[in-house]
Amino acid sequence: MLRPRHRLGWLLLCVLGLTACRTEQRRTHSPAASVPPAAFTVSEDFENTPVGAQADGAESHVENKGDSLAVTEETAASGRRSLKFQDAPGFQSAFNPRLVYAPHHTAGTTQCAFDLRVESGAVMYHEWRDDANPYRVGPIFWIRDGKLSVAGNELMAVPAGQWVHIEIIAKLGAQATGTWDLAVRLPGRETKAFRDLKTGSPDWRKLDWLGFVSNADARTAFYLDNLLLTNER
Repeated sequence: MLRPRHRLGWLLLCVLGLTACRTEQRRTHSPAASVPPAAFTVSEDFENTPVGAQADGAESHVENKGDSLAVTEETAASGRRSLKFQDAPGFQSAFNPRLVYAPHHTAGTTQCAFDLRVESGAVMYHEWRDDANPYRVGPIFWIRDGKLSVAGNELMAVPAGQWVHIEIIAKLGAQATGTWDLAVRLPGRETKAFRDLKTGSPDWRKLDWLGFVSNADARTAFYLDNLLLTNER
């Protein structure tokens, strides 16, 4: 399990949802035997990962045909570093490069927040899945041709070359509703909220696979920074 690299991670979680902060404080001060095992969490700003290295605690998939998935200092939403998804044409699998975490969240409410920068021509999607066969899809959005869409419906424009803040929240297990909430903040703009979006599969209940995927067939890129993933039961 990845732990926050610095206190800033949990301070940001307090801003996103005070309950997540209070839950972590209770875990810190309660006897280990009185609480369930802590859920897999991520608080990653890539500042402590060497340039050129892959992200800690996740699977990085590349084809080594002009593509890459590594930490860079070319740009960052904060600090000096971010994670760059460099795409290229002619891959065997269009869904490379891709970054995958395995949270295995089965109950409660999961929140995911991150900063994203897409370059011109980028095609990417962010998706939550379970581990069934065939798998069931939870929250998912695409960015293509400068537009963010869910289930084929364009929700808003996303400018190339600018950092955008995105937050997702969904309930799991017995609390799952088949819906999820999305919030997007563009530079200098007010946050846009999209509530009760339909999950990709109506019977999706747990988060086993969380992925960021570059799906372009061209030389283009996008960047990821300040990734936060929490689960509150």
